[in-house]
Amino acid sequence: MRHLPRLLVPLLLLAGLTACTNQEQPAAPSAETLAAAKAQLEAKAEQHYAMYEQMLKADNAELALPLGEELLKLYPDSAAATRVRPGIEALREKATSEGESRRMARLWTYQTSPMAGGTQSTATIYSNDDSAAAGDKVRLVFRRHTEWGQSVFLYGSEPGFTCAKNCRVTMTFDDAAPMSMEGSIPPTGEPAIFIEEDKAFIAKVGKAKKVAIEVAEKGKPPRTLHFDVGGYEAEKFLPLGKR
Repeated sequence: MRHLPRLLVPLLLLAGLTACTNQEQPAAPSAETLAAAKAQLEAKAEQHYAMYEQMLKADNAELALPLGEELLKLYPDSAAATRVRPGIEALREKATSEGESRRMARLWTYQTSPMAGGTQSTATIYSNDDSAAAGDKVRLVFRRHTEWGQSVFLYGSEPGFTCAKNCRVTMTFDDAAPMSMEGSIPPTGEPAIFIEEDKAFIAKVGKAKKVAIEVAEKGKPPRTLHFDVGGYEAEKFLPLGKR
């Protein structure tokens, strides 16, 4: 190379670099390749949409929502995403509502069993702001018994509740104005307080999501018990005929 003219050497080097650069740049994908890739993505999106639509038809917003959100994330430009996107916010609201309804339904316990020579049916829920460690849990109990009939009461811990001679229990259903119903303390000494207007109380619970009940307990300051009653299922509180 030392015999080559000085100007020719740089030109040869430049030509070599250009050739290397051209070899390193991949060829642009063809239109056919791009179309095939897009078709594959669309097919996967449609498979995803089929599962999403299946959950919608089953009226299960809680399972449909994550499928819809995942579809929008993985295939945002697909035809399936175009169908999902307009309704995703409404679906999100419905899923939240369904989840809250399921949560409240799980708060109730229903039981039917022999009791004191008869049969007893109960629907029970704990107040949602009590301290279990302090032993302050209070139950709201609906009870039907073949001998005693129907009753509604709060059942707490010793030493129990107090109430005035003409006992009234103050309560608030959802955002309505506070109201009161006749109450009573059992003469047998159990840590309970009865709501004597049991039919009216149960009817109001059946239409409410929350109820707050003001109580006074022996040796404690007055407090308000909060119950998330929106999951109450009346058909599980079995009616019992009297013996």
